[in-house]
Amino acid sequence: MKVTMVVVLYKLKPEESKTFHTLKQIMNSTNSPLKDIELILYDNSPAKHDFTPPQIEGIHITYYHDPRNLGIASAYNYAWSAAKENNSQWLLLLDHDTELTLEYFKSILTIKDVPENVSAVVPKINSENTMISPVYSNSLRPLKEERPTPGVQNQPVMAINSGALISVAFLDEINGFNQDFALDYLDHWLFFKIYEKGRKVYLMDVELEHELSVMDYTRVSLQRYQSILNSEVNFYQNFKTDLLPKYRIQLVKRFFKQLLTVKNKEIAKQTLKKVFSL
Repeated sequence: MKVTMVVVLYKLKPEESKTFHTLKQIMNSTNSPLKDIELILYDNSPAKHDFTPPQIEGIHITYYHDPRNLGIASAYNYAWSAAKENNSQWLLLLDHDTELTLEYFKSILTIKDVPENVSAVVPKINSENTMISPVYSNSLRPLKEERPTPGVQNQPVMAINSGALISVAFLDEINGFNQDFALDYLDHWLFFKIYEKGRKVYLMDVELEHELSVMDYTRVSLQRYQSILNSEVNFYQNFKTDLLPKYRIQLVKRFFKQLLTVKNKEIAKQTLKKVFSL
């Protein structure tokens, strides 16, 4: 099975990335299962880092710098194009802060008997002893619900991008990653499309640790919150429309919470604007 992998970086040297650090350890190990692998380090940082890819037998590493910082969708689309040129069957998506393991790679590279309609293979992702991915996608508060168990997921699920192995043939079918979700909610959109097209997700019985990015209104900028909010509204208004009424109620509750607890009242104001726009 030929795989193209992409690690997306931002204002971080490759050596400072937990993902690349653990990946490099695995690639250098004597019992590494990684052979005939194409690895792309896609750097969205403003300035190019002085980095020379290490020479590892059987692994081809490319460092690509894009100062435009167009988000992860552009990075993934670049990697998708590279995967097709490399004749890879799968594209492995990786953030910069996922702790990879040898067990994980052995699992994804030795998977057998996965049905043809499976378009994504994902691990269990944990953060602070809590399984955060995948989750069932029929709820606005999935972390409060029961979690999926290993195997083919017949009920729609959503998984975070990092650690997900995506079929290149499926990406060809949906014409790659949606640029309307340049950064936020791209994972929601991708897994929605998988089930919309009648495909399935396979959950491996293997775990990875990932730093969960939780929105902290005391630190998030107004511009960043607007970006998240716009993507969120786009997803529920145009794709997961069955949850739109519940989402509207959730926004109202969020507005009152922000009004009471967030110092920057412009954030609450933006939430209220979205409530009336739905």
